[in-house]
Formats: sequence, structure tokens, C-alpha cells
Amino acid sequence: MGDVNHKKPKNKPVLAAVAVLAIIIIVAAGFIFLNSGNKQADNEEYKLKASVNKDCTITPWVVGVQKGFFNESGVKFVDVGEIASTQRNNAFVSGQIDVLDADPQDLINLRLAGVPVIAVAQSGDEPTDGNLSKTHMHWLVMENSSIKNISDLTEEKLGHKPKIAVTALGICADTQNNKWFKDNGLSKDDFEYVVIPDPQQEQALRQGLIDVAVLHPPFYFAAEKHGGVRVLTTSQEAFGSAGGNTLLCFTEDFIKEHPDTVRKFIKGYKTTEVWSNDNRDEAAIITAKAIGLDEAAAHYYSSSGAVNETQLQVWIDQLVADGTLQPGQINPGDLYTKEFQDSW
Repeated sequence: MGDVNHKKPKNKPVLAAVAVLAIIIIVAAGFIFLNSGNKQADNEEYKLKASVNKDCTITPWVVGVQKGFFNESGVKFVDVGEIASTQRNNAFVSGQIDVLDADPQDLINLRLAGVPVIAVAQSGDEPTDGNLSKTHMHWLVMENSSIKNISDLTEEKLGHKPKIAVTALGICADTQNNKWFKDNGLSKDDFEYVVIPDPQQEQALRQGLIDVAVLHPPFYFAAEKHGGVRVLTTSQEAFGSAGGNTLLCFTEDFIKEHPDTVRKFIKGYKTTEVWSNDNRDEAAIITAKAIGLDEAAAHYYSSSGAVNETQLQVWIDQLVADGTLQPGQINPGDLYTKEFQDSW
């Protein structure tokens, strides 16, 4: 495993978010020019450009191909290759990829940067049956850790500021963790984030380099199967039903140019997600093999593509609390279109 930087970041999370927005704005400056090169004649069959990463987002892609759901819906896509999660938004803005399955926060940051992006359907969700193995994220600690609940995550009790691993800043992991701390009377000054990709967090936790790993299904499932760890909290406990919300997003220009492609894609993608919900064991096997894990689990998905505005408001409220948004700056209805609600 690569070296892990445990020094407290000099910038506050708000400044980190500003830096992310600045990068996106720079890339977005060339959006119209770059996007113009993506046009194909109306009578040509468009091949959607996507990045099929070996992470928690891979399930719908590999299941959809293996089970033939994309073929059935009539959509074709080309995998442009692995793109780091921290670079995926920039790849989307530059036109390297056409579609994002993103957290509401990603969508909001892109819109703040002036990118004309819109959600066309809801993808992820939290389970309604209370099944722990279906939740979007798990906060893991070592089984023998003195950390039993959030009240133990203090410098006074641990002898150091709690080190909480997230795969990147400005994503679901840190945003939901911020809310969890805030709701329990603690602040962002009471801990420090350590940026470690999901695949490396289990090892870092076992080596004592971090106190808490915040992981998505393929990786929390594998870590729990390996033993010696326990769940401290989940996304559903920390963020409510909004914890699992992710959205399928396209640029408004792409939608205007390729509405049939978008409709076919939603149909194939959502059919795959519903199948994965109904066949979790087989979806997990396909996911594990694609990522290179012995065992894994798939995300839980929304049973339809209808966007849940109540969940979006939770994200907006937390981004206001974190200082990313001003009150009333963005409303849930600004973030999605109902144009394709006949596609699921």
C-alpha cells in the first residue's frame, strides 16, 4: 500500500470545496468547444462514452452487459477506461465521458461551476427493510477498538484527533460524516480526514493508521467477511434515507442532441438496477469478479427512476451547513428533469 499522509490538512473542508469548484470551473471554460466535437449525425447510432471503474459504481455496467439489458434497451456504450473518482467530474465536463452516476453534491458542484448538467433519473437509494448489508456506506472500526459510539471519537478519549478515512473530499463520505458529527453535537474541528481510496482503507484500518474507515459495499462487505472489524454506523443512520441517493446525470446539450440515447440508456440501466436488487447474491458475485475481490456486495438501488426531492433537500441543507451553498441558492427542482419519466 502506498504511503498515507496523516498530517492535518491546512485547508478547512470549505476551502477544499472551493478548490474543487475552481478546478471544475477551469475545465468548464472549454465545455462548449469540447462538447461540439462529440456530435454525430442524427442518422448514426451514438455510442455512449462511459468510465467503468473497478469500484462501487461498476455493478450496473457489468451486470447490464452480462444479462443483456443494454442490448435489450438498444443502447451501446464504449468504456473509455479507468478514471479516478476524484477526476470523474472533470472527465464529464471535458466530454471524455457522457454520463455520471453521481451524488447530489457532485451535481450541485458542477452546476455551481456553470456546467449545464441535469439529473434524468435516480439511481441509488437506501433500503426500506433495515437490512444493514444494503446501506450505501459503513463506518468501520476494529473489533477491539475502544470506539463504541460517536461519543468516543474525541481527542480526549483517544489521545489524538480521530482519523477518519474517506476516498476523497467533497463527496458522500465526508458530507455525510459532517452531518453525523453535527447531529451529535460535535464539529468538523473534532476530527481529521485522511484521504485513502476505498480499496486501501481496510489495510490502513488494520495497521492502525486510521481510526475509522468509511466504505462502500464492495469493500465494506469484504472487510467484514475478513473479520476483526465492526460497524460503528451506516449512511442510513448518519444521513437518513438520503444517504444512498445517487443520480444519473447528463449535460443539457447532450440531452438535446441524443434524447433517444438517453432514454434507451435509462431503460437499460434501471432494468439492471432492479434486477440487481432482486438478485443480490448473483449481482454480488458478478461485482466481486469484475473488481477482483473474493467477495463483495452491490449497492441498493431505487426501484424506479423517480427523483426523491425530500432526499435532495437533505443534501442541500447539509451543503448549506458546510458553507458550500447559501440558503435558497439551489432548490431540489433545479437539479432534475421529468422528461424521461416514461423510461422506467
